[in-house]
Parts: sequence; structure tokens; C-alpha cells
Amino acid sequence: MADVQELGYLEIGQAAVALASGELSSLDLTEAVLARIERLNPTLNAYNCVMSDSARADARAADARSQAGERRGPMDGIPIAIKDVIDTAGVVTTYGSIRYRDHRPDADAHVVQQLRQAGAVILGKTNTHELARGITTDNPHFGPTRNPWDLTRHPGGSSGGSGAAVATGMALGALGTDTGGSVRIPSHMTGITGLKPTHGLVGRSGARPLVRNFDHIGPMTRSAADCALMLEAMAGPDPNDPDAVTQPVGSFAAALDDPIGGYRAGVIQDFVDDALPQTRELFGQAVAAICALEVEIDSWTMAAPLDPRAAQVVSRSEGYLSIHEMFDGDFSSIDPSIHERLNVGADATAFDYLRGLEARTAIEAAVSDALESRDFLLSPAYPYPAEPIKRFDARANDTYHASLFNASHHPALVVPMGFADGLPVGLQIVGRMHDDATVLQIGHAFQQVTRHHKQRPGFPV
Repeated sequence: MADVQELGYLEIGQAAVALASGELSSLDLTEAVLARIERLNPTLNAYNCVMSDSARADARAADARSQAGERRGPMDGIPIAIKDVIDTAGVVTTYGSIRYRDHRPDADAHVVQQLRQAGAVILGKTNTHELARGITTDNPHFGPTRNPWDLTRHPGGSSGGSGAAVATGMALGALGTDTGGSVRIPSHMTGITGLKPTHGLVGRSGARPLVRNFDHIGPMTRSAADCALMLEAMAGPDPNDPDAVTQPVGSFAAALDDPIGGYRAGVIQDFVDDALPQTRELFGQAVAAICALEVEIDSWTMAAPLDPRAAQVVSRSEGYLSIHEMFDGDFSSIDPSIHERLNVGADATAFDYLRGLEARTAIEAAVSDALESRDFLLSPAYPYPAEPIKRFDARANDTYHASLFNASHHPALVVPMGFADGLPVGLQIVGRMHDDATVLQIGHAFQQVTRHHKQRPGFPV
């Protein structure tokens, strides 16, 4: 078993084997991760709230089940972090807002219930961009989360706290939410693996703010195999989410090791052209590695009539309405940059909104059409690596590498594909609707022939 200082860097699958065999206890694993949080979080500010006492109680309960031969599966006893827009019963959940700094929900969100039922150890709540409405996790109320690869840079957002926690062994996995890339952008920028599942695969009740047409909840881990294990615990019907799947879901890990030879993939040329030169170079190397696995690869270009900008009006409008209800119309406690972003939704007309719905439907159809003759699509996860921490520009996030697939509802996985000037960048793998298992299989196959996801940041504490 790994040295105690290394336990936080165990993959979920590795830890599950050690826990099942009795080689490792959940309490020892949890104590090791809590020690890393105590040592590293003052520098990184990944956590807003650490649930040390209840985490230890969760771990002791997992160990008791293991000793009684009643383990609930691979997630039993695994320390997991929860993004601070997802409700945890009796534990402060701020949604990244100073107005909710003392808010303690009465019940766990559906996805937290699912993880608890699987036996996961809940470590605490991770920092987020205010109201999950930005991509830097520079929160004006709770401070910026720093990127462990370069402390002067942000980790992406809005699930930046979850990304930084997983990247530094302060959690074996974490929950993120993704409305326009908020799982995948921080995964790209912190060098971890993150999945935006098919829309509706993971129930969203108890997670705020809600943008019904675009919101997803996804796992953030160190590997595609770990994402599959987390997703199996998270996915399934949610009676309080009208968009949730209505039937139990199958295994996402069963086919991970099947060969991918014979699959067909399409490179999203628009997103390659928009990326910085170093990102394009690393993407080319990633495509070559996948091609070497006997995958046939061609190019796909988005049709000119597609209008991602119009589709974003739907997200802005629904987001404005959701937050207007949360705050009873009083935005005085909200940072001006977020207020400005909300105003985009407030200023939209009914015509703008309806045109945006049409644009979203057209995007979904176009991506589905592209996947009729292909098994998956490939692109850089984002055009550039993490940038220096600076005031968030509410109108600057006009790239659609990530948000296109919130509009289309297709599953999209980000895995590390290399480093640009010492900063990680990610490969995005997009699959057919409800074919999350294949997306994870492709990511796993790529991670079997590369070592990018094994790299660890080193930084002064």
C-alpha cells in the first residue's frame, strides 16, 4: 500500500481494491486526505467548509460494513468532495454567495443521497465562482481558488475548488456542476478528468442555481475509470428532476477495457482552429495516439446556420430567472461582474429566448447527425490553459468549446493531454446521447497509452 503521504493520490479503483481486501481502512484513508486538506487548503482555498467530524464518522461506518462483509460497492469508504452549490443536510451551502453564508439546507441533494447510499465519505464543500456564474473561481466573498500548477493562475470554473482538490490529493473524487463547461474547464486547467454526463442522467434536485436546459452534475476524478465508478453511484432516476432518466442505468465500467479498434471519430475542426498553437500541437499528438489504437478519424465542421451565441441566451435568461427568485429580486449582495452577466438574461426579449430555444434544438440535431456516422467526436477542451487570476470579465467567455455540448445535451469527457509551458490542457471526447459508457471507454483507452493524468503539481506551501 502507498505511503500515508501518497494515499490522497490513490485512484478510486485502487483504493476500492485495498479497502475490500482489508489492506487499507477508510478511516486511515480519510485521515490522510484530511491531513492534506489541513496542510494545502490554506494555500489553494479549494474548500469553503471541511466536514472533518462527520467524514470520520462516515469512514468508521464504512469500515464497520467492510468488517461485517457488507460493503456497498467500490465507492464505499471513498473520500469525496461536494461543490458548494449542491445541498448537504445541516451543512452550510452558500452557492458561492455571501447572502447564503449561513444557509443550512434541510436535506441532501439527490446526488449526495446517491453517493451516501453507495457509502462515500463526504469531506466538505468546495469553493465555486459566485452563483456558479463564471469560469475563474475567483470568488469575491470567499476568496480565489488557486491553480496548483501555478499559484498566480486560476483553476477554471465554476467548479474550480473541486478541480484543485482532486488535483492535489485533497479528495479522491469530487462533484462539479456544468452549465457551460464548469466541470470540463477546471478539469482541463487543473490536469484532471471530468465528465459532463448526458443531460438528465444524473438528477439535479437540490443543486442550485438551476438552468434547466443546460445544467448537469458530473464527477471529477483523476482518471476515466474513476469517473465511471462515481457515475455508477450517481446516475439514475430522480423523482424531483423533470428531466431525469426514468429507468435504472447500467454499468459504465464494465466495458472500459474493451478494445476501441474499429471505432470512428470526428475531429471538430472549428475548435482546433480556435485554439492556441501549443494547444493545437498537443491535440495533434492526442489524436495520433488514438489513431494508433486503430480508430478511423475524419473531420467535422459545424454548419454555418448553427448559432451557439443565440443558444446561450436561453442559459442567461433561465439563470437570471432562477437567481431572481433566490434573491427576491435584490441583487445588492452580488458582485458587479455577476450582476452584469445576469443582466444579459434580464435584457433578453421573448423573441430572443424563443430563437435561442430553436438554436439549442438545432445544435442538438447537428451534433447527433455528426455522430450518426461516427462513434465520438474530439476537440481541445478549451483553446488555452489557465490564465492569471484577475477580475472576471462577464462578457469575455465567448468560446463554445465546452458550452456547445451543454446546448446539445451530449456526454462530454475531458482528460489531460499534455502541458503547455507547464500548465495542463485537456482533450474533449463527445459521444452519442446516453452513450456515456463509450465516452469513458475512449478516455480510459487513451489513458492506458499516455501518462498525462498521472502527473502531479508541485508547489510551495
